[in-house]
Amino acid sequence: MLNSRRLSVVLGAVCLSLAMFTSAALAAGPATVTVRVEGQSATLLPPTQVTTTTEPVVKDGISTDSCPGTSALGALQQATGGNWSGPWEASFKQYEIFSIEGENHAFGGGSFWELWVNHVASEVGACEAMPETGQEVLLFPCSETATECPGPLGIEASATADVGAVAVTVKKYSAKGEASPVSGATVTAGAASAVTDSGGHATLTIVSPGEYTLQATAPESIRDETTICVHAGNDGTCGTSGPSASTAPGVTPPTPYNGPYAVVAKAAGVVEDHVYTRADAPKVLSGTVLAHTTVASVSLELRRSYRGRCYDYDGVSTRFIRARCGQGSFFKVSSNAAFSYLLPAALAPGRYVLDIEATDAAGNHTTLARGSSRVVFYVS
Repeated sequence: MLNSRRLSVVLGAVCLSLAMFTSAALAAGPATVTVRVEGQSATLLPPTQVTTTTEPVVKDGISTDSCPGTSALGALQQATGGNWSGPWEASFKQYEIFSIEGENHAFGGGSFWELWVNHVASEVGACEAMPETGQEVLLFPCSETATECPGPLGIEASATADVGAVAVTVKKYSAKGEASPVSGATVTAGAASAVTDSGGHATLTIVSPGEYTLQATAPESIRDETTICVHAGNDGTCGTSGPSASTAPGVTPPTPYNGPYAVVAKAAGVVEDHVYTRADAPKVLSGTVLAHTTVASVSLELRRSYRGRCYDYDGVSTRFIRARCGQGSFFKVSSNAAFSYLLPAALAPGRYVLDIEATDAAGNHTTLARGSSRVVFYVS
């Protein structure tokens, strides 16, 4: 017998495949995404960035048994170097994932591999799910007897920090992508450790510079991890220029990284395509920015449309003003990698588009990506 969660995923895959998903899969293009695989007791694949391709995934050598290379399975294929296994299920026209990186969770064995895309539980199989640029593909084991799968944790922290106190926030995501703070989560970075308070906040004391892996764990939750670069003042690491890099004779200053995705912004607490009531609509616009160098500026643009009229949020007057549809203006909210902006009033009904624009010290800036630096949501 399939458990209810497994059954809903399978039925959803069938229905969507027969309807709109076939054309969507064919139309999807390559995307740069992050893939992570959490095992029963350890991280099997740490966050790994890949760019999907249009090359189909054929695991069993039969050309007709193929999944789009732009799918979540295509991203897994690239991130693991093909180190996964599972049979082709002809009735569903997709591969079932039984084993990843040597850890087996075949259906009927007590657990199965659960798929989430961009902090939301996928209602379709890995062949149909089409992640977009900037999104995360996450797989982890879920018990077949569980009423629902455990929710993944999410760490919010600056990509760089000075030695000493490092602030971290831990949240947990529901299957619909709603984030809530986690109390009592354990956060570690090397020898440093701390426990989150009721607001999900913790402060780690890191005394030595270097690159650290931040890990967060909590009961009945899926662990999360990210990296942070810790520097000792202006020591020339983590994007700092160094105390004498520009003046020492014969020394060429290091060239800051410039390139695609040098700066990646990610909204928190606002779910893509979600319909909120006025009571539970977002009151705080927050998120994080990952950059190879120091974050210089973070700005937001919030646009609203309702019954054919369009509005733009003015950061100076702190209210919505009439504007041309599709046009708005950014207002600065932070000069740090973590940002938070409290709205002065509850959001009125309508369709909203939140854009995040961030720049770093090297002059790189974000590229808008749906579900990450651009979030569309609704208030009823």
